[in-house]
Amino acid sequence: MSASSSIFDYCQGVVPLRPRLEQWMVDLLENRPRLQALTAEFGAPLNIQSADPFQRNITALTECVDDFDLPFLPMFARKANKCLTYVDTARDMGIGIDTASHAEVEQCLAQGVPGHRIVCTAAVKDEPLMALCAAGGVTVILDNFDELALLEGVAKDGGQVVSVGLRLNGFVRNGAPLYSRFGFPLDQVPGIAARLAGAGKLRLDGLHFHLNGYSAEDRIAAISQTLPLIAEIRGADGGDFFLDIGGGIPMNYLADAGQWNDWLAALDAALAGQRAPITQHNDSLGRKAGSGGDAGSVDSYPVAQSLVQTRWVRQILNATDGDRTIAAHLREAKVSLHCEPGRSLLDGCGVTVARVAFCKQDSAGVPVIGVQMNRTQSRSGFAEFALDPMMVPGSDQRGAAVEGYLAGTYCTESEWLTRRKMVFPHGVRPGDLMIFPNTAGYLMHFLESRSHQFPLARNVFVQADATDSATLDHIDR
Repeated sequence: MSASSSIFDYCQGVVPLRPRLEQWMVDLLENRPRLQALTAEFGAPLNIQSADPFQRNITALTECVDDFDLPFLPMFARKANKCLTYVDTARDMGIGIDTASHAEVEQCLAQGVPGHRIVCTAAVKDEPLMALCAAGGVTVILDNFDELALLEGVAKDGGQVVSVGLRLNGFVRNGAPLYSRFGFPLDQVPGIAARLAGAGKLRLDGLHFHLNGYSAEDRIAAISQTLPLIAEIRGADGGDFFLDIGGGIPMNYLADAGQWNDWLAALDAALAGQRAPITQHNDSLGRKAGSGGDAGSVDSYPVAQSLVQTRWVRQILNATDGDRTIAAHLREAKVSLHCEPGRSLLDGCGVTVARVAFCKQDSAGVPVIGVQMNRTQSRSGFAEFALDPMMVPGSDQRGAAVEGYLAGTYCTESEWLTRRKMVFPHGVRPGDLMIFPNTAGYLMHFLESRSHQFPLARNVFVQADATDSATLDHIDR
């Protein structure tokens, strides 16, 4: 979306990684009084979100798969964001929810999501969670034999048949195994299917996999190896059956994806001593020479991917397996395609706002900008937030230019919001607002912590065309 240059005038990386912004974000950040009023009313740090891009992303995904004439149920990965507004929107749009905990299942059922549109993929499932899923008609994705035995016991004591999916591993691509700590080996699935059929209380409704990373080729290989297995284990009646290919649908965060290569080149030059550092203490962030002389990757979500969202899905469904496409194989097998995106459905849905508390120097004389949030409030499973925050000044009184590092609230030497050096051309002062863009998918909630007993950020929703109103999400009420 378009954004006036003034939004980026007050803060950027010394080597920029400028974010791609939705228009509602631009409108909000250009309205300083409104942004200050929101933080005054709801506190800071504050997660400001909009469900409008979420609806758009769901529609784009469903229309994409509709083009292939496939039965399809996207399942929003609830772990990516805890807000109930997205649960309600998913419910009203007729898609499903992928849940990963007792609370997530309980909340989705309470919000009126039908049990048959909920799957539970929790990495650890105890008896109360199994019982809740069984009672609510939720499909349980089984990962191991201990879970299977536990669910058999739960189902034996209940009156209903429990819907089950089996999580798989053991896939191979180009002769190399695709590692996963989750799931049953492929060659064990026929025996498990026979065990489920004999039990009577557990109904095998589908197969599931969730591969690490974002490779479309890995998914193509996994689907190709799963389809013959479905044909082998599926009941003779050919009833409804799903193949769930998990999440990992990539997205792009940068307004100019070419800036990522520029930044990597600058980091390599700094590590080689050919320019001034662009990271704290010249930290490599995992970038180093690997075997064969190839540079290692930065420990950050890949922010500049080119094959993203619906184009990524189309590449998978158009891929050929034998003489037919993946989509044709799925159609002929009468298999319903499921997937569990979180990040890509939440693209463009949120920003995290926090106040600057101070600007000082550390023992080496390097400026440290203290921000009233901690690193878990804008971080996923990666070590770095490789996207430039923006700053909205708290007043028109500015100062000299500053280059330094953003520090958070935890009392450790490692508490940095980003290890990339930021430049503030007009200075930085207490009361200025730092805005971390596009954080709704995993970044604002996945690792958030109340260490030191700091309160968690609250979550408010604005309308894309009416940023003068805001509603506190029910998760905070």
